[in-house]
Amino acid sequence: MTRVAIDIQGMSCGGCVVAVRAVLGRQAGVTNVDVAVGQASFDLDSAQIDLSRVCEAIARAGFEAAPSAPV
Repeated sequence: MTRVAIDIQGMSCGGCVVAVRAVLGRQAGVTNVDVAVGQASFDLDSAQIDLSRVCEAIARAGFEAAPSAPV
């Protein structure tokens, strides 16, 4: 497995953090989420999760998301 990170912009309060955690919690394979610092990191198993789908789900929730460098 590969550890990856997604940079998340647009969070300005605790409610934003809760909203992003809820979105990420619905994505299969997402673990170790720490959005409080504007980033979510997790283990990527290519058979379970599509990184672009995760970013799209975050965008639908009203935040900007983009893959970061592997961590």
